[in-house]
Formats: sequence, structure tokens, C-alpha cells
Amino acid sequence: MEIEKNDYYFRVENFVKEAHALHPEIFDWVGVYFKSTYILGSDSTDLVLGPYIGEETEHTRIPIEKGLCGLALREERVVNMEDVNADPRHIACSLSTKSELIIPLQDKVGNFVAELDIDSNTPAAFSKEIEEEMKNFCKSFPLIN
Repeated sequence: MEIEKNDYYFRVENFVKEAHALHPEIFDWVGVYFKSTYILGSDSTDLVLGPYIGEETEHTRIPIEKGLCGLALREERVVNMEDVNADPRHIACSLSTKSELIIPLQDKVGNFVAELDIDSNTPAAFSKEIEEEMKNFCKSFPLIN
């Protein structure tokens, strides 16, 4: 089951474009993964890829029990990985990715429903300042409701 490309999809696509535009020199891949229960209403714990900018990936569904993306939503916390190759949980969407920043996204009542995933081909690309900037930016995430 795929995400329907409706008005909501295009608002999230715009959110991804705005995120990428903040640091295009180091943001090589930017996308949103949704909990499938939120976006598809399915009874699954998978994360489902929504709009993204960057190289195509075969990782359009990720079990929440796997990878750094799963970790961010399982533990409901930001994951800022300076060297993705140093962490065996990393699922390589691209062999050129060196660092990753994943920020969980909440709905209006505080449930974690998605995440902004940012990959960089630069090692240790995401300073604390960039992390804070992106956390603040994520407050503008468009919600279904």
C-alpha cells in the first residue's frame, strides 16, 4: 500500500523541500518516514517513506525495530550520528552517506507519528546548532488533522 498523493502529501513534500533548502550544501538526502498507522491507517509498526529529495532508495518500508530510523521513533528521540558506518544498526540507503540526523515528529497531542530523516555525504555534518535549527524547523510539520 502506497501513500496517496493528495493535498497532504504535497504539503509534506513542500516541508521536505524547505528543510533541504536550509543547508543544501550538506543535506544530500532529506525525507519523511511515517508510522504506517498514521499515514495509511494500517495495523503495522513499519515506517513508510513519504516525500524525499535525493537519490532513489529501495528502503520505502522499514520495520520500526530496525535501523537508526526505527531507533529514533522507538525511543522517541533525536538521533545525530556522526559516522553511520560505526553503528551496526545503520541501514545503508546510499553507500556515500557518512552522517545522519533523524528528528521524530509529533502530532497535535504529542504522539510521535513520523520523522524527518536527513543524510549527508559529509562526516559529522550535523553540529548541535544545525540539530537545534532542524528541531525548531520540525515544529512546522504539517499534520493530517
